[in-house]
Amino acid sequence: MTKKRKTKKTKKRKVSLLKRYQKLFYILIFTALAVLSAFTIYSTFDIKSLFKEKKRERNRYPNRELLKKINKMLNEERKRVDILKRELKREKERKKSISIDKKKKIAPKKIVSSEALDYKKSLENNATIKAPKIHYNLSVKSQKPLLAIIIDDVSFASEVQKIKSLPFKVTPSLLPPTKRHPNTPALAREFEFYMVHLPLEALNYAHPEPKTLLTTDTKEHIDNRLQNIKKWFPRDRFLNNHTGSKFTSNLQAMTRLFSAFDKNGLIFVDSRTTANSVASKVAKKFGKKLLNRDIFIDNIADISYIQNQLKKAIKKAKAKGFAIAIGHPHPKTLQALKISKSLFKDVELVYIGTIYEKVKTDTK
Repeated sequence: MTKKRKTKKTKKRKVSLLKRYQKLFYILIFTALAVLSAFTIYSTFDIKSLFKEKKRERNRYPNRELLKKINKMLNEERKRVDILKRELKREKERKKSISIDKKKKIAPKKIVSSEALDYKKSLENNATIKAPKIHYNLSVKSQKPLLAIIIDDVSFASEVQKIKSLPFKVTPSLLPPTKRHPNTPALAREFEFYMVHLPLEALNYAHPEPKTLLTTDTKEHIDNRLQNIKKWFPRDRFLNNHTGSKFTSNLQAMTRLFSAFDKNGLIFVDSRTTANSVASKVAKKFGKKLLNRDIFIDNIADISYIQNQLKKAIKKAKAKGFAIAIGHPHPKTLQALKISKSLFKDVELVYIGTIYEKVKTDTK
C-alpha cells in the first residue's frame, strides 16, 4: 500500500515541473529570436556607421540653409556668365557684318519719302523749263537767323504725339482726310500752328493720294477742293504740295491753282519737288510772296545723315537770314530732331507763318 502511494506522488511532481518552466522556455526562445534579428539587421545595414556618417555631415556642413543660398547664388552667376557670353558672341558677329558691309561699300537704307522721290524722278526726266531765281530780303531783322522745319505727311495720332514731344517749334503739314487716314482734321486741333499738305500730280509716283489735283483739272474743281480743305481745317492759311513735280512745272495748272488760292485767302509754299517749278513766276504774276523749300533732311534713314542735313539748313539760314527744311514723321527723323537741340543754338526755330510775315520776296 505504501509503494503505490509513492508512485502517484512522483507523477504529480513531474507534471507540475513542466508547467512551471513552460513560460520561461517561451521567453528564452523569443529572446533568442530577437537577438538573432537584431544581429542580422545590424550586420546588414551597419547602423553604427550610418549614425557616424550623419554625425560627420553635421560637423562638415553646420548650416545647410547657408549652403543652399550659396548654391543658388552660384547658379545665378553661371546664368549671367552665359548671357554675357551670348551677347559677346552677337557683338562679334555684328562687328564682323559691319566690317563686311564697309568692305562692300553698302549705302545706308533709303527712305521712300514722297517729295524727295518725286524730286529725284523729276531730275531724271531732264525737263527743260527753268524756274526764275528768287531774291529774298528780311523785312524785319531778327537777332538770329530763322529756321522753319516742316514735317510733311502727318496722318496719325502716334505721329502727332511724337511731334508734340519735340523741345522746339516745328510746323506739321497734315494730309487731307482719306479712308486710310480719316482723322487728320481732328489731329490738326492738337497743334498751335499747322499747315495742309496738298496732293498734286507727279511725273513719276506709284502711290498718289486720293483726289490728287491733276494738271487737267478745271479752275472750278480746284476751287471746290480748296473750299473743302478750308471746312476741314478752318484755322489753316498755308498749304505746301505733296509730290507735284508735274503740276508745279505746268504754267497753266499753277495759274489755276493760284487763282483758287487767292479766292480762298490761302498761301502756297513750294515744296520744290522739281527743279523746274514755275511757282515763283506765277506768284509774281499774282503779286504774292512765295516761300519754297531749301533742303530735304531725311532722304536717307540715318541719324548722322539727318543731322548733317540740318547743319546744311542752318548754314543756309545764316547765309540769307532764314531757311526752310522739310522732313517726314519717320522714326529716325523724329529721333534725330529730338537729340539735335544743341545744333540750333545759332538760329531761332519758328513756324512757317513767322518767316512769311518777316520776309518779302522779289522775283526777277
